[in-house]
Amino acid sequence: MAHPKHDEVRQRYDACCGYCGVSDETVGGELTVDHFVPVALGGDESDENLVYACFRCNLFKADFHPTESDQRNGHVLLHPRRDDLAVHVRFDMTSGELIPLTETGRFHIVLLHLNRPALIAYRLRNRYQELLRARNELLEAEIAELQAIIGAQERYISHLKHLVDNDGDHNQP
Repeated sequence: MAHPKHDEVRQRYDACCGYCGVSDETVGGELTVDHFVPVALGGDESDENLVYACFRCNLFKADFHPTESDQRNGHVLLHPRRDDLAVHVRFDMTSGELIPLTETGRFHIVLLHLNRPALIAYRLRNRYQELLRARNELLEAEIAELQAIIGAQERYISHLKHLVDNDGDHNQP
C-alpha cells in the first residue's frame, strides 16, 4: 500500500529517487516513500522527513540514523533537499562513479551502494545522452549558420547577375 503522501512526495522529487536519481520511468514503475529519520527512531510524517526513494536505496538505507558517535566521525546520510551533495561527492564523467570528497561523502556512497554497477551504467548512459544532445545542438547551429551563409551568397550572386545584366544593357549600341 502506498504512503498517504506518496503523490505529494513523488511530485516534490520530480518522480526521481532523492538518493540516486533514477526515475519512475527508468525503473518502470513508481518508487517508494522513505522516512529520512525512521519512524522507529522518532521520525515523523513531515514533508522534510519524507524522501522519494527507489527500492534499492530504501533497502540499503533501511533504518539508519546516525548516532552521536556516527556524527562525530562524519557517518551521516546526506539529505537530498537540505545538503549540498557537491560538497561531499563528485561525479567522474569517465568512469561513471561517484567519488567521495569528504568522509561524509564516502559514508553516503557506501551506505546507499551508489557505485553499484547498474547505477554506474545508468549515469554513463545519461552522460552519453547529454553529450549526444549537445552535439546535435552544435550541429543544428552549424547547419543554420551554413544555411544563412548560402542564402547570403545566393543573394550576392543574384545581385551580381543583375549588375552584369544591367551593364550589358548600357554597353549595347
